[in-house]
Amino acid sequence: MALLPGTRGQHRYQTCDDEYCDRFPCRVYREGYAAGHGAGFGAGYTEGRADGYADGYGDGYSDGSSPE
Repeated sequence: MALLPGTRGQHRYQTCDDEYCDRFPCRVYREGYAAGHGAGFGAGYTEGRADGYADGYGDGYSDGSSPE
């Protein structure tokens, strides 16, 4: 990132990659992202796997395919 002469670099919480950064916005963003990502992944995986299994099993069974 090129900076204009006489300006300071910006420390954006969205792009802060220092896991030990003590800045409040960075810490809160990291914690919220981790909690949201974990919960979203768990919910999406559970729903997606159930839907995919039901569709895939039904399609495979109707085609006469065997998992073995």
